[in-house]
Amino acid sequence: MKSHLTHFLHCLILGAIVGLTAALFLSGVNASIHYVWDWLPSVLDVSFYGLGVGLLGGIGIGLIQKSVGDYPKTMHETLANFKQEGRAPYRGALWKNAVAAWIVLTCGASLGPEAALISILGGMVTWIGDRLRLTEPERQSFLQTGYAAMLATIFHAPFVSVSEAIEEEPMQQATSRWQKIQRIIYYSICTLVAITCFRFIMHLVPHDRVFAIKIPPITWNATVMWFILPAILLGIAFGLFFIWTERVTNWMVSRVGNPILLALIAGIAIGLASMISPYLLFSGEHDIFDFTKEGSSWTIGALLLLAIGKVGLTHLCFSCGWKGGKIFPLIFSSTVMAFCLSQLSPFMPGLIVTLVVTASCTVVLRQPLVTATLLLFLFPLQFFPLILLVCLGVQQFMKYYGNRLVLSNK
Repeated sequence: MKSHLTHFLHCLILGAIVGLTAALFLSGVNASIHYVWDWLPSVLDVSFYGLGVGLLGGIGIGLIQKSVGDYPKTMHETLANFKQEGRAPYRGALWKNAVAAWIVLTCGASLGPEAALISILGGMVTWIGDRLRLTEPERQSFLQTGYAAMLATIFHAPFVSVSEAIEEEPMQQATSRWQKIQRIIYYSICTLVAITCFRFIMHLVPHDRVFAIKIPPITWNATVMWFILPAILLGIAFGLFFIWTERVTNWMVSRVGNPILLALIAGIAIGLASMISPYLLFSGEHDIFDFTKEGSSWTIGALLLLAIGKVGLTHLCFSCGWKGGKIFPLIFSSTVMAFCLSQLSPFMPGLIVTLVVTASCTVVLRQPLVTATLLLFLFPLQFFPLILLVCLGVQQFMKYYGNRLVLSNK
């Protein structure tokens, strides 16, 4: 009984830390983005302003990479470090992750904040775990719970944490089933507290609508049935293209050893992208709602260029040392690609967009339940059964054919 009460208190503490950390960090980043990209240009009126911001950001990231190390750490690096050493570094690492991520996000990189937040959170959780004198299994559960709650909070998807718990390992024994049920309960409590604290703080700070999509009124029409399979195949193809582009950019930058030069290359790309379309910059979480209101008026050629350009800039930034999350850019670029197909069908464009985004995200993330719950509140609720079926179907397709398709792109 005492152990359960201790876990419950830990979930409350951790949830509050996750929610407050995410809200304060994102509020500060959003304020600096507004200052750099909205207020300052109106005052200075300088030609090629975006290129200047990209170059300054490149210098900052390059100096950080050269002088203090490879920061900010990614979500995978943080979790891999924890699995190997049982902890995430925090002495001297918290401020390095925070400063580097601040520069990346403020200067317009096509990357999301989840990677930086999870690295910051990992260090904070380890620091708290040391003070609470947790055992290694307890500390590992503590970090995993915080990781799931952070994803749920950032993506405004409260059931992501439950999906993470379900997909972690198969239920093989009665004891493992009970432990999994306990983990789901702890994840749910921590996530509820995190989202409550996050929304409370964000309610006090003005901000743009995030992670929302505008779907035209739904009118069921049998003709759309002919577009379901093409939409799923397009999503699979785009997901494979996303993976392939990552390999291409990694191969390209592997021939350049100077971190400052690499960071400057990405900074120049960001500056040039700012002259083409503002949709190429940032993660897309703030822009996806505005884009879906006007995307149907774009030509197919323009949509293709935006989708491909977004993916290319995302991976180029990451490969050149501008580290960040790729999930938001993936969702945004998949949405843009879906509008290419929806241009060919006047019936239910929202369903076509849903199918393409679901298939592409499943290909990249390889976690069908997490993908489904991640998209639950982005698309109409009545689409969720179909989203879940597509996630499971695409996952099975990738299980049998994915490695062959991915290897063929090497």
